[in-house]
Amino acid sequence: AAIFGPSNSDPARRRPRPAAAAMAEDKKRAAEKKVLDEGDEAFCGYVSIQTLDQDGIAGRTLGSHVKAPVQIVSEAGADTVVFEANFLTTNPLFFLELRNEEQFYLWGQWWVDGPKHSETNQICSLVPIRMQDCHKQQDSTTGEFKAEAHCSFLRNSTERLLPVAFQTQEKKFKTKLSKVTFSMPREAWMEYKQYRVKLWKAGNYWKGAEKDPDDDKDKKDGEKKDE
Repeated sequence: AAIFGPSNSDPARRRPRPAAAAMAEDKKRAAEKKVLDEGDEAFCGYVSIQTLDQDGIAGRTLGSHVKAPVQIVSEAGADTVVFEANFLTTNPLFFLELRNEEQFYLWGQWWVDGPKHSETNQICSLVPIRMQDCHKQQDSTTGEFKAEAHCSFLRNSTERLLPVAFQTQEKKFKTKLSKVTFSMPREAWMEYKQYRVKLWKAGNYWKGAEKDPDDDKDKKDGEKKDE
């Protein structure tokens, strides 16, 4: 008598094998670890600083905007992660002038994953500071002033603002931005990166939810007909 194995309708046949399930789980964890990048080996950041008027409208004149790559300059594993960017003050077109006028504010954004900013790759944003206040600070600390940044992804974020330090240079009677540094406690940095992992997971879940299982079935049926 012929011996038949389990049919395709047998639940045991459809159930994933333990080895395959374990392999899929390991692959998933490896992907999450890669996104987390705990050691910052793949870190690639940018910062954009610009002039805003009293209505929050960005300036469109010469000396209103700068953008630069961001480097992590603190030691690996340090309790405080320090991010730094530099701006070329001798550039005749692309520089930021710190104007000593009441109606102007300084504002900016830091982000990761390449030169294009989006809400999902932002690290933090500068709390707008009046440029005249920046000049007043420099009366006691020449060429330097301080501000704060807000990382909205952190729990209780409004009470965990991040310190930002700016440096300026005088070029042809203009005060130009030359350097910006902001610091983040390592636990806050890791909390931010864990949130990025959640965003990545959510994106994958939505992709899976949007995919119609019938599409794969129709595709397979079409392939069989072609045969």
